[in-house]
Amino acid sequence: MRRTHVVALALLPLALVASPATAGPSTASATVFSPNPVATLQDEGLTDQKDADYAALQDAYRTVTLTHLDGSGYLHGDYASVDTGTGPLATAPFTYHRDDDRFEQVMAYYWATQAQLYLHELGFTNVNNEPQRMKINQYGVDNSYYNGDQKDDVLRFGKGGVDDAEDAEVILHEYGHAIQDSQVPGFGTSEQAGAIGEGFGDYWAQAVSTRYAPTKDEPCIADWDSVSYTDGPVHCLRRTDGTKSYPTSLDGEVHDDGEIWSSALNGMRTALGPTKADTAIIRAQFSFAVDTTMPAAAQVTIATVKALYGSQAAPSAKAAFHARGLA
Repeated sequence: MRRTHVVALALLPLALVASPATAGPSTASATVFSPNPVATLQDEGLTDQKDADYAALQDAYRTVTLTHLDGSGYLHGDYASVDTGTGPLATAPFTYHRDDDRFEQVMAYYWATQAQLYLHELGFTNVNNEPQRMKINQYGVDNSYYNGDQKDDVLRFGKGGVDDAEDAEVILHEYGHAIQDSQVPGFGTSEQAGAIGEGFGDYWAQAVSTRYAPTKDEPCIADWDSVSYTDGPVHCLRRTDGTKSYPTSLDGEVHDDGEIWSSALNGMRTALGPTKADTAIIRAQFSFAVDTTMPAAAQVTIATVKALYGSQAAPSAKAAFHARGLA
């Protein structure tokens, strides 16, 4: 799922500090997974069963409130605009289950909006603060991606295996790419920058999922989507608490190498706490070069921690990157 030169640390002003986000022009009740059935029910035996809405999944559904809708009756709003490749568009009331393709449309709207609301909580109103376009079930392979072309700027979700947009953490991973492209247009032109993109996407999925729907194994990403392509006994697309290190673990594949970066970010999260870590991680990304290396990006992030929280916090951030060979 989608995809050293030193960059100067330029601490761009935050939109400090945004007041807690409130409901937009319209709200609606909706049914979603939060974040996904495997994580919610702690049941690694769940399977896709060709989109069947079978009995074991019923306790995984949650009733939530969709916010910031534009009042049209469709899934269009301040932070998300959802289209589909199959079937009709979802309309209110948004109470579908997974045997109806409109369920994934609701998932995409809800979780993209939650991602933006979390950015606002962190003090950022200048990061992908727009109706992010998303297309659901557009093609029949088990993959999703972000196309950052200025003429496109769309998150696209596949329908192979478990439909990708049934899993909040797949949606959030792809939204992570949109975040970085908003901050540094065209980010990811080198293999290591691409790996940072994948690692951040995994970490962002964990961060937002944990903020709104904490579960037992938070570093396990996309537990539900991955039941279609992993053997278990625990199903994860990837983990953010691995032991890969730079440069010995590099293999030239951005998703594999991204596990180095996500693990470093997760270590910083443990050391500083979620709010401080996530604020520094987002703010540092404004100063990444499009083709940055991991060590260069690590140095920018450490410097950002120091600038935000003082010299006493910097050693903890440095230790998290040092553990992964990046500082």
